Amino acid sequence: MIVTKKRLPRRSFLKGMGTVVALPLLDAMVPAFVRAEAKPPVRMAFAYVPNGIVMKDWTPKAVGANFEFSRILKPLEALRSDVLVLSNLDS
Repeated sequence: MIVTKKRLPRRSFLKGMGTVVALPLLDAMVPAFVRAEAKPPVRMAFAYVPNGIVMKDWTPKAVGANFEFSRILKPLEALRSDVLVLSNLDS
């Protein structure tokens, strides 16, 4: 420990502690305390794999909303209404 002859006035220390106590109430922190009834945020994910996969396993055979999920896409079948498969975007 380095001993210096500097000291922090008691009043400055108390002002600083008041700031620390008030930090969770800053406007920037409000989204973290939103009530549970609030609508959850909409999220979006994109997967792009240019090389190294077998595209026939990733691409559904049928076109439209009633396509059959391929072997690799089977885990997403429960989310059918939320999944949109885009393919042949390179041509």
